Amino acid sequence: MIALYILLIILLLLVFICLIRIRIEAKYVDEIKVILKILLLDFQLVPYVEKPEKKSEKKKKDNKKQKPEEEEKKEETTEKKQSYLSKLKDKKGVTGLISLFTEVAKIAGGTLQGIFRHIVIKKLIVGIALNSGDAASTAVDYGKMCSVVYPAVNVITSICICKDYTVTLEPIFDDERPTEAYAEISAYIRVGFLLWYALKAGVKLLIARIKM
Repeated sequence: MIALYILLIILLLLVFICLIRIRIEAKYVDEIKVILKILLLDFQLVPYVEKPEKKSEKKKKDNKKQKPEEEEKKEETTEKKQSYLSKLKDKKGVTGLISLFTEVAKIAGGTLQGIFRHIVIKKLIVGIALNSGDAASTAVDYGKMCSVVYPAVNVITSICICKDYTVTLEPIFDDERPTEAYAEISAYIRVGFLLWYALKAGVKLLIARIKM
């Protein structure tokens, strides 16, 4: 009986873990801001916030005595980490927002399509008001923008489980009104789907290695 109770507790824990939602809240005004939420924990992914390191007096003295070559190596490694995390941060303005949607659409329709099929988009809002200076260039750029944004959003919303989305693209022919870009998304995926996808990928790799 004790063994059955232990098995039931383990099964209940596994079910609970699989039902946990990993939520993503993202906003794009001048630059992108992405927050990952798991239960009561919040993690700001973009922009990446570095925690200040507390150093003792002895460590400070040791750092002063270090060779310049070692310092250069540390700077290079930190730059690599920052560049990896700041890929999304560097995307700014209308071009940044458009490139972001096209990249997400490529990923959603590519190798990670299995994961994206289980992502639930609760809310997706995209708004771009374009002003290229004169009426002719605004009209041309607006046509180009529509030919990229609408298909990208269509790919994302068709692959994912999308409950509500709004896309508003408009040309501005008023010289006093500047170009504006705004996007907001609220989505989640359950841990169970990620574990299942990871298990499938692991089995495929194992089979491929056995066949080699």
